[in-house]
Amino acid sequence: MHLPYRSDIDGLRAFAVTSVLIFHAFPRFIPGGFVGVDVFFVISGFLISGIIFKELESSCFSFASFYARRVKRIFPALVTVLTTSYAFGWFFLFNDDFRRLGSHIFRATLFLSNFILWREAGYFDNAADTKPLLHLWSLGIEEQFYIVWPVILWVFWRFKALRLPLVALLTTASLVWNIYQSQLDLTHDFYSPLTRFWELSAGAWLALHLGRHPKAHQRANLISGLAVFLLLAAVYVIDSKKAFPGGWALMPVLGAVLLIYAGPTAWCNRVLFSNPAMVWVGAISYPLYLWHWPALAFARIVEGATPSITVRLGAVSLAALLAWGTYVWIEKPIRFGWKSALRTPLLILAMAVLGYVGLACKNAGGYPDRPIMKSQVEANVGDIGHEAFHAYYAKHFFPCADARVKAKSEKWGDLVRCFQTKQHVPIDLVIVGDSHAEHLLLGLAESLPDLNIAVYPRSELPFTGSAEYTEIFQSLVNDPHIKHVLLTSMWAVAPLTSDERLAFEAGLNKTTQLLTSAGKRVYLTDDTPKFGFDPQRCKFSHPLSRLSYCDESSQSYRQMLTSYVPMLEAADKSNPHVHLIYLDDLFCDDAVCRMAIDGRILFRDNNHVNILGSKLVGVALAKRLALHDPRFKPH
Repeated sequence: MHLPYRSDIDGLRAFAVTSVLIFHAFPRFIPGGFVGVDVFFVISGFLISGIIFKELESSCFSFASFYARRVKRIFPALVTVLTTSYAFGWFFLFNDDFRRLGSHIFRATLFLSNFILWREAGYFDNAADTKPLLHLWSLGIEEQFYIVWPVILWVFWRFKALRLPLVALLTTASLVWNIYQSQLDLTHDFYSPLTRFWELSAGAWLALHLGRHPKAHQRANLISGLAVFLLLAAVYVIDSKKAFPGGWALMPVLGAVLLIYAGPTAWCNRVLFSNPAMVWVGAISYPLYLWHWPALAFARIVEGATPSITVRLGAVSLAALLAWGTYVWIEKPIRFGWKSALRTPLLILAMAVLGYVGLACKNAGGYPDRPIMKSQVEANVGDIGHEAFHAYYAKHFFPCADARVKAKSEKWGDLVRCFQTKQHVPIDLVIVGDSHAEHLLLGLAESLPDLNIAVYPRSELPFTGSAEYTEIFQSLVNDPHIKHVLLTSMWAVAPLTSDERLAFEAGLNKTTQLLTSAGKRVYLTDDTPKFGFDPQRCKFSHPLSRLSYCDESSQSYRQMLTSYVPMLEAADKSNPHVHLIYLDDLFCDDAVCRMAIDGRILFRDNNHVNILGSKLVGVALAKRLALHDPRFKPH
């Protein structure tokens, strides 16, 4: 059973997929283009729930038929994209990337991509733009919704008077939970199905409402105009700095709901969204969504940096061509032309085989005997990725002794990221900050083997105003044995605004005052550089790109330093117990910053030093600490 076709909804699909595609390829153009996914959720909830309602009303609903339709709709294009991604990865991805791709393929075949991405999210997560299947988190949430939604509707349907209120209640409950979680954990809020279900059920509620009141609204043009305003405002006002989804997601969701509610006769729907070009893009929107991100991500991996505009345009064009071919030669023939009873079982079998292949790739460590691994050229020695670095910490260091500090520490897998170099002796120095504080411990421990050095990492700036550091600063102030505290961090990821500078200065001064008043000597350091390319481009040469490179202009690094170093210098000058130590000359000079020196790569990603890099920093840092206290003289 099908709903009457509405070309304007295909146009709305085109708006959604185009927004996402432009955002991923050229994020500066529409900073909120990612909200296109939320529009997709509304459309899906409206159309699929509408079909369920009609079938329930006519007593012909079948769970088997419903899920068979989902298989025929989702599987053909998805199997094609996953298979192609695996094939590309086999020939052109190095081990870590290929192993990760296999793991993501396995989760994608089970529609659990959102959960693995949720688990991987964090300080040391691979850059999002190097995960070719990152975008399948949304498909996972959608299919999780459709596992439970037909059952809920089937139960609700017997209570005719309560159908609309019950759907509205579930929608509201999910919306409230979304807003609540946006205040606590944005990663949870983004990837959890419970915080996203309201977007699909909002479309379902609209389908149920229009089923009862199908006539066009008298103010359809006004409603449609308001919808367009909300949709355009969403893609331009919302950006990655907003606590999204949270309450911000109401803009694209309400925009989509109102546009569908306005009906096909409204001027915007009829003229703009029913335009033949928009309808054509809408028709291929699903395969276009599937293809666009792998094309961009593989280009990013091969380049080892953000691809040029020309390459990104080429990737987008290739995705559009592949989407059209998938729609014409795969989707339509399988969905509408192939009438065999074996269609659904064979699609499920194909997906199961892909899942097995992905899992085998993960378990095999990315198949290190592939031709690309045998032919790769190692330009510089040293570890990249985070496994070796954290394995070193697990082997050589001890969990921090302060139970309250340890209890709130983040983890790397099962490893609690709170360490000290010795047990059962007083701590000589505590390093406090984010992962850029954490990566200093290894080098300092080797340079100062007789001292007990601890690191208490969190994810925010190490200021007393952050709730993340409450237990840490209480511990430092109350422990009379701790005499030395080093504060460092990725102080800024972008040049600070005037308001951010004021907050930074206030937080820094309050923190140093608290610590020095408690008898501590405080050391500050500037930050290590953040490179615009991946360490693989420095360690290896890739067969699809030019030779490896390890240097880039130091201009952006110097500009970043000028946004916060003057405030560190002011803290140094205003308090005799605060000392600023400069590390900017270790990797950079006035012209370039170097990821590798003398044939040794020093970074494990584009901003964290590796084992060799930490040792380099540790020697220099110990020497500069010794200028203020001789106990820090390196061995």
